[in-house]
Amino acid sequence: MNYDNTIFEENNSFLRMNKRPRLLNILLLLSSIYILSTLTAVTQKLIDGPMTQIQLEEQMNKIYGTTAIMLAEGEGYEYVKYTEQIVENSIYINNEIFYLSNISLAATLVIGLISVYLMFFGFKIGLIFYLIYSILPIVTMYLTTPASLILDTSVLILAFWSAILMLLYTIGFNKLDALKTANSY
Repeated sequence: MNYDNTIFEENNSFLRMNKRPRLLNILLLLSSIYILSTLTAVTQKLIDGPMTQIQLEEQMNKIYGTTAIMLAEGEGYEYVKYTEQIVENSIYINNEIFYLSNISLAATLVIGLISVYLMFFGFKIGLIFYLIYSILPIVTMYLTTPASLILDTSVLILAFWSAILMLLYTIGFNKLDALKTANSY
């Protein structure tokens, strides 16, 4: 019985060579879940269309209500400033560039799906697509939204998170290359 398993593994050595490291599997799974869930939400937003003025006012009332509570609890002026900037950005996106913003986000997510698909099969070009996928939201934000409405902290968080994921994907692919090299001898 043991002899049969050895022959099977030797005849199917490609199975061992294409085994991805656990880190890479986890990253690919999490990225796929995030991209697909976000793509679903963006598609639903595109189907529903922009919020009506009444819906927008209700949303703003909730935000301002939360802001009033935070101010009563002692939050500072900076929080109010950020909240106002978020509200102005939401109004601008809803009224001016709703379809442009959501279609560009959907296209970015499709590029992300392509990158995950390519990386799943071990193609390093997937890393380049993932880099493009990581940079596109920042670029489109600056191309479509006035600079006064963009929160610097959101851009920094997005860039930092993208850099961490690129580093982890690179580490995963380096381990995959090491496994392929070790198995080829």
